[in-house]
Amino acid sequence: MKDRILYRLLFLCWLVIAMCPKAMGQNSPAELRVSIDTHNKQIIQILAEIHKTYDISMSYDEQIFNKDIIYGRSFNRSSLEEVLNYLLKDSNVGFTIINRALIFYEDDKTFTIKGRVVDSLSGENLIGATLLIAEKGKSSLSNKYGFYSLTLPQGEYSCYVSYLGYKTRIVTLNPNLENDYLVIKLAPVDFNLSEVVVQVDSSLTAQHMGSFTDKINWSRARRNAFYKGEADIMKVLQMQNGINGLTEGGSNLFVRGSGKDQNLIILDEAVVYNPSHLFGLTSVFNSDILKNTQLYKDAIPANLGGRLSSIMDMSTRDGDANAFHVFGGSSLLIARIGAEGPFIKKGKGAFIATARGSILNAFNTDYRLFNVKGKYSDYNVKFNYSFDEKNRIYLSGYYGQDKVISPNRNTNRWGNWTSTLRWNHVHSDRLFMNLSAIFSDYHNRLDVSKPESSDNQIWLTRIRDFSLKSDFTYFMGLDRTLDFGLQGTLHRFNPGEISPINSNTEDNIFRAQAYDYTGYVSFNWKIDSAFRIVAGMRANAFFNASFGRYYLLEGSSYKPLSNDADKKKSYYGLEPRLSLQYKMGNDYAFRLAYNRSYQYLQLLQNDELAFSSLEAWVPAGLNIKPQYVDAISFRINRLLYHGNIGLEGYWKKMGNQVELIDHAQLILNPFIETQLRQGKGHAYGLELSVNQRIGDLMGSIFYSWSRSFRKINGINKGKEYAANFDIPHVLKSNLSYDLGRSVHLNAFYTIHTGRPLTYPVGFMEYEGIYVPVYSSRNSHRMPTFSRFDLNCSVDLETIKQRERGRRHTLNFGLYNVFDQRNPLYYSFSEDSNGNLAIQKTSFSGRIPSISYTMRF
Repeated sequence: MKDRILYRLLFLCWLVIAMCPKAMGQNSPAELRVSIDTHNKQIIQILAEIHKTYDISMSYDEQIFNKDIIYGRSFNRSSLEEVLNYLLKDSNVGFTIINRALIFYEDDKTFTIKGRVVDSLSGENLIGATLLIAEKGKSSLSNKYGFYSLTLPQGEYSCYVSYLGYKTRIVTLNPNLENDYLVIKLAPVDFNLSEVVVQVDSSLTAQHMGSFTDKINWSRARRNAFYKGEADIMKVLQMQNGINGLTEGGSNLFVRGSGKDQNLIILDEAVVYNPSHLFGLTSVFNSDILKNTQLYKDAIPANLGGRLSSIMDMSTRDGDANAFHVFGGSSLLIARIGAEGPFIKKGKGAFIATARGSILNAFNTDYRLFNVKGKYSDYNVKFNYSFDEKNRIYLSGYYGQDKVISPNRNTNRWGNWTSTLRWNHVHSDRLFMNLSAIFSDYHNRLDVSKPESSDNQIWLTRIRDFSLKSDFTYFMGLDRTLDFGLQGTLHRFNPGEISPINSNTEDNIFRAQAYDYTGYVSFNWKIDSAFRIVAGMRANAFFNASFGRYYLLEGSSYKPLSNDADKKKSYYGLEPRLSLQYKMGNDYAFRLAYNRSYQYLQLLQNDELAFSSLEAWVPAGLNIKPQYVDAISFRINRLLYHGNIGLEGYWKKMGNQVELIDHAQLILNPFIETQLRQGKGHAYGLELSVNQRIGDLMGSIFYSWSRSFRKINGINKGKEYAANFDIPHVLKSNLSYDLGRSVHLNAFYTIHTGRPLTYPVGFMEYEGIYVPVYSSRNSHRMPTFSRFDLNCSVDLETIKQRERGRRHTLNFGLYNVFDQRNPLYYSFSEDSNGNLAIQKTSFSGRIPSISYTMRF
């Protein structure tokens, strides 16, 4: 052992002696004085000149240098270190001197800037703001709470911060800001200039190849003509490509050949189970409080799930933290009022509150379409407060209620109630967390009046959710983020309880409950200037832990279960998500996406009417398997001068699709699951969109061709048939024109194939009642649907009032200009001669409207 140490010492001494002559014979490069002119030269040229003039050995990889930088400074007998520091100041390249040789290497030393992007006037967080680092050609986005984190190599950078409707701001970033929490304030641009965009946001363009979600330009979209003048986000979404309303006057969405129950609608992270007021005349979402709406038709991110077709993610405004405002307005349908302002401390917290109420009865005592009297109201409230730069809390809530009374005194009440408590916490420069406690309630109550008795019977259906959710975002670097999180939800169901119970009442439907656990991880990486990959995985565990009476379906009958082991049913699922995005040159963007989704909650409803409120949600369990879908889609976008053209295609294979049997009885049925069957489905289609602006004229044309089919044992003799929402051809066109700064004209036209319809071929008598006998399911179609709307919007405020944030707008609209009587549904009966009598019910004819919106 000692000999080995001695040999090593002797070898070291020999090495030092061998190197000394060379070291003593020449000066060290650290002491060298250099004279050189760097004007109009690249760094490779400058280093080559130093090597040749001063005989200094160098080792480097040319790829680590930025060859686009041209220098412009002269040095006279400056130290070599000074010259090199100048050349490398804006790069992440370092150097070291070893035995008179210069070794260049990439320096891993970085700095991180974090903060929020906000509105300079109100302090509102700006969701999805773009932060572009000019020197790197890379960018990052603020998250849904406005938070961002940028990790950069040592140096100084220019960051271009932009957001739709706001002036782009250039912020200088350097290591001196690393310990600061940098709040970037963007100023809104002129009210009209902010709308020089198409309705489907430019996230589809090649330059900003992002999430490919459809973002609605709400300030322009609300200028469309709406029923009785009430602007409605759900009606705007129905005007987009690949989305239909099925029938006129409904607030539900039918996306790419799927049912309305296959869309997840989220308001401040809480699920909204019924988005309709008065059967769909308007939605439950107040346009005055909505801040951001994102619709995912495909390429659904891993943090969202639970439905097969689409995700509609909506966020409400936070309120103005700097000034107090009152806003509101009225249409011929609704009057609304709201207020916002600082909360607790100016600049630290804010609140916003809104209220709406129907004024339909002021103009029309009866809701004549259904021969009922109806009214509704809803309320929103939200508080937020920032304790410090790392901690902020939000508390938001919604409550809405409808009441409809029929001529026979039956009363139907339904409504949604949601509440969300959120805590934002910045764990580190790169790690952001949001922890949420979420409550959601949807109830529907039908009071049935019996003329022969003073006792009324009540049918009540309800679903309640209690959720805890944690979401984390780790900003790994420019164009690289890692999202992960967990969620646990307790669902409680009342699929149709009957009260009061007496000797003549059937057995009550059991109440159910289920536990839903989800974990997810998603990686978003822009590999280079052309290619981005978003890959994720979502894992589900669903436990039906219902209590009470159980039964197992055997055909159309049921078998009671008494063994507890037979009552429990659990399901597990993995949902891979993948999106590949590629930019081809400066004008083209392409995306290919795949996702699998499971749906564990099923909606039982007769969807012959798209606006019926009599529905029941039930969990997957012994008799109902979870639905699932495998979806593949592509999207190509081509930039035009002041516009774009896009082509999309999709194919979906669906399993365990739920359909009701003919003559299904949902109300007052204690064995409601006997009324449904499950089977296969598939849908496919192509969608073409063109958006163009020419001066003050802006136009959009959407065309879609799609098909949707079902094949279910026990329905249509087991043969394949068109789904109720199969609409092969749809054409939509939107045209708007700005007459100066204050007057705006808008025209919207749509025409599409009529929806499927099942005709009766005759009637049979059953226990004294004539019951229709139907043909093959959905073998007929309603007539072609078409509608043309016009609207004129006038801004009444002056330029000075506009600069102060005041708004006064009048809208004059004409809904259904051509008085097209599109059928809502058909009633079938037998006339006195025994022939089939058909009666058509239409929504409405031509309807003028006027509405007013104000803010001060």
